[in-house]
Amino acid sequence: MNTTAMIVSIISVLGALILVTSNARFRELGARRMIRLGLIWVAIIVGLMLIIDVTGLRIQQ
Repeated sequence: MNTTAMIVSIISVLGALILVTSNARFRELGARRMIRLGLIWVAIIVGLMLIIDVTGLRIQQ
C-alpha cells in the first residue's frame, strides 16, 4: 500500500470514529468506559491490518 492510501485510510478511520463518538448515547458512558471501548476498536482494527499484512492479501490492480 502506498503512502497516500495509508494516509487516506487513517483519516477515514478517524472520521468514522468521530462520527460514532458524536452520538449522544455514547457520551453518557463515561470517560473510563469510552476509553476502554476505543482501545477495543483500535485492537480490532490493528489486528485485522496485521492479519491482512501477514497473510499477504493484496488488491490486484
